[in-house]
Amino acid sequence: MIRDMKLRRTLLTLACFGMVSVASAQDTTPFTVQADKILDRFVPSDGPSAAVTVTRDGKVIYETARGNASLELHTPAKSTDVYRIGSITKTVTAAAVLLLDSQGRLRITDPLSKYLPDYPGGAGITLAELLNHTAGISDAWDVDPNKTLDTKTLVDLISKQPVDFTPGSDWRYSNSGYMLLGAVIERVTGESWHRFEREAVLERFGMSHTGYYADDAVVPDAVQGYSADADGKVAKPPFVSITGPMTAGALASTSGDIAHLAEGLGNPKLYPREVYTAMTSPTKLPDGSVSPYSYGLFHYTLRGEQAFGHNGGIEGFNSQFIFVPKSHVVVAVLANSDAGMPSARAIALQLAAAAIGRPYRSFKDKALSESEKKNLVGNYQIQGDQVHALTEEGGEIYVQRAPGPKRHLIPAEGDLLYYAGEATDYFHVVKAPDGKVTSLEFYTDGMGPARKEPRTK
Repeated sequence: MIRDMKLRRTLLTLACFGMVSVASAQDTTPFTVQADKILDRFVPSDGPSAAVTVTRDGKVIYETARGNASLELHTPAKSTDVYRIGSITKTVTAAAVLLLDSQGRLRITDPLSKYLPDYPGGAGITLAELLNHTAGISDAWDVDPNKTLDTKTLVDLISKQPVDFTPGSDWRYSNSGYMLLGAVIERVTGESWHRFEREAVLERFGMSHTGYYADDAVVPDAVQGYSADADGKVAKPPFVSITGPMTAGALASTSGDIAHLAEGLGNPKLYPREVYTAMTSPTKLPDGSVSPYSYGLFHYTLRGEQAFGHNGGIEGFNSQFIFVPKSHVVVAVLANSDAGMPSARAIALQLAAAAIGRPYRSFKDKALSESEKKNLVGNYQIQGDQVHALTEEGGEIYVQRAPGPKRHLIPAEGDLLYYAGEATDYFHVVKAPDGKVTSLEFYTDGMGPARKEPRTK
């Protein structure tokens, strides 16, 4: 989130993967009961809200809202409330650009210079590379967050930064690249980016509650966004003009409309099948690796099943949608807090896993003695020189995989450690007969086989 007002931080992808599960992997409880428990536990009634829509085969099987649309007015949230969706806007933008390609009005293999001839190095950057974040367009530029920005100003600001790497050679998430796609849309269509996206995508998919709203617009059913202060207490987020995020994150929507987006992309009656295939095909890099992103969609593995989706984070809000093609399940979650509670991504993963009949396991918290905590402290080898470093701070256990951040771990019965606020990945603590910790077993997405991480000196 923006705190030092670098616009590039406005739309950073959230890293919250899940919340403490309330169902076991063998749970046969009806989905609505599981879903209610997930929402009851992870959206406090006296805090910010989350709006949820879950569909199967295009039909709504669960829809609700919990928490408050306005804490000041004690206004309960409704499932029809409007939230800023942040980077989920990128999915709409990608769909719009690919429709222009299918209509022959542009080609994603075209160089950027064909549409923005004055852009430095534009001849060596393709639209496809902007779509899948392999263009190397830098987000390292500063701007006054209160300033109203137009397309030309944004393009000028972006163009002054050198690329992060040779276009096509690597992958790095880029908000700026998607802003350039907005400029291309306007050049090709002669319309504002948001008007064209409404005509080409939103109306096509029946997303009647989704749109771009100016800073001073009065939006019916719009919720208030919230953040947190240094002590973790709920606070108002700083003002940031919505003109800045543009085609990378400026839209607002409802959870029901975001479900329509996911369903529409996979419906050949609404969206060209070949375009959907392009959006869900892996992006291969020159070194043979595969990036986590295609055109406007992230690739996920949910309890062993292939899934796609996008998340978003913008001042006062976080959002997530996931669709699982094999199970024909779509989950959309919007929350009016940027502080990770409620975590739209966490709730969406929990609901999606339950909806496909593979809910995450539950954890029963356990207090550790001081000696047990000290026994955990140390480095555990992942591979090469990469380690998980466990530390104790203020009586709590933290884990860090440098250069990433330290993350809080919660001890649970069965010698388990799970991420605070998550319940997807977890560690099993392996001990010698004398009780000394010898290794960790790391379960990605809560599934085996586990990766063994031996303790190092």
